[in-house]
Amino acid sequence: MSNNVSDFISKLDKLNKEKVEVFIPSRDTIVKVKPLNLKQQKDIISSTLGGIKGVLDYAQTLNTIILDNSGITNLKIYDKLPFCINMRIEALGSQFNGDEDSIDLQLVLNNIAEIPFELEDKKTIQHENLEIGLKVPALDEENALLSKCGEEINTEDHQLKDDIGTLYLLEMIKYIESLKIDDSTINMSEIRISDRIKLIENLPLAVYTDISKFTQEINNYELKILTVNNFTVPINPLFFDSLDVE
Repeated sequence: MSNNVSDFISKLDKLNKEKVEVFIPSRDTIVKVKPLNLKQQKDIISSTLGGIKGVLDYAQTLNTIILDNSGITNLKIYDKLPFCINMRIEALGSQFNGDEDSIDLQLVLNNIAEIPFELEDKKTIQHENLEIGLKVPALDEENALLSKCGEEINTEDHQLKDDIGTLYLLEMIKYIESLKIDDSTINMSEIRISDRIKLIENLPLAVYTDISKFTQEINNYELKILTVNNFTVPINPLFFDSLDVE
């Protein structure tokens, strides 16, 4: 690489150090984050392979960008949306083309600021002598799970062949911190993905309602934030695609 190119890249790096302000409701504070660059946009779009692997890669890529650009290590999964909306507005503008109408993403930012944040981080479910510890995962914890799952998908295709069923179980797995029966306790982060799936599949059906209520509270919160004029803004790769911006 020539000196001229190196010098120019250094100047571009300085340009990319300009920060975007992001309000985080869970912390009731404003943090600063580096804007998206073209490589990160490319990584988001190119992560959309077919099937379950593409879904996992997209989620992991987005988490990594948020962690890298913010420099904050203990962000929770409910903290994603403020970063996504603000970085997208800074990079591509506030207009988003919906199915029929153009949506002003500033209205989503208004929702983020105005909708009360009332989510619980932890909860314990009791069913007879079974105790299930639930916890909202941090982005780095979710990434570790996604990475391990991606590795096992590559090597155990037949075991993880049901895409929809696997995604459903993974959504549940990432919220379950521990299982306890009598004096036996299992820390879910210490065992293989395939073993976690076996454990989850053998849980009594009666506990799934309480687990779903815990996870659904986050989904409902995000749905409220993303809904503008009866339209829900989808946070998918096209959301970050400059070709989709008029």
